[in-house]
Amino acid sequence: MEIVITGGIFKGRKLSVPNNVNVRPTMSSVREAIFDSIGGRIIRSTFLDLYAGFGTVGIEALSRGASKVTFVDKSRVCVNTIRKNLEILDCMHCAEICQMTVESFIKSIDAKYDFIFLDPPYRLDCSAIIREILDKEILANNGIIIWETSVRSNINKESLNIAREKRYGESLVLYIERI
Repeated sequence: MEIVITGGIFKGRKLSVPNNVNVRPTMSSVREAIFDSIGGRIIRSTFLDLYAGFGTVGIEALSRGASKVTFVDKSRVCVNTIRKNLEILDCMHCAEICQMTVESFIKSIDAKYDFIFLDPPYRLDCSAIIREILDKEILANNGIIIWETSVRSNINKESLNIAREKRYGESLVLYIERI
């Protein structure tokens, strides 16, 4: 599997990823569309990459100007892969890596983020996690939660303030704002 950064200062750089790991990285076309929709708002922002996998989206955020990215994943293999890529790109100073479940992280955090990206296993409904993020005010004022899921997922959209949704093949990207 080859993952290439699509924009910013690391554009064209290939990320190191292990073989035979059950991770579904966000496709490059979807990453590019997400960051095109964010535009210049990414510059000097704080970015939280939940269910980070190999950290592709968070590294893309750093490449495009985010000042700090926090990566959260429970897998040791994924966390080690993220660390290795950040070291190769010389941007560990802009990152925090947390090896824990997303639920544990959300319960323990007291920071605020401008962008929160969730890319869980496709069948996982993150509505409750998103509500907890909003209740705990982890999302900064004017911040955006970006949730990548499957078009086949059964999501209770009524409970979320979805500002926009976009389909990319089998992927559905929801942009959620605070009410």
